[in-house]
Amino acid sequence: MKNKVEEMRSAYGLSEEGSLLTMLDDFKDENEIRAYCWMVLRTYSDLKKEDWLIGIEGGDYIYSFEDSYVFITDDIWSFDVVAKPEVLELLADKMRALKNP
Repeated sequence: MKNKVEEMRSAYGLSEEGSLLTMLDDFKDENEIRAYCWMVLRTYSDLKKEDWLIGIEGGDYIYSFEDSYVFITDDIWSFDVVAKPEVLELLADKMRALKNP
């Protein structure tokens, strides 16, 4: 039996996809990645929260933009983004460009 997070990732085709964190060695920590990632995501006018699981300290979310989906864990302990490789590359490139203009 799948838990809710596994169900969310599976429903949007993200069960086997990788993490944005592995692509951003040039960022100092998850808090910096969180800040830049949200700055980039908020530039998409069609950014939409599709599904979520919220707890006291944060939650897990599925967002969509430009016909793509991302799974985001954002809580007081950690931050992570899971998506298809081309979406991760797009986000990482935009985050680096924003950090190092």
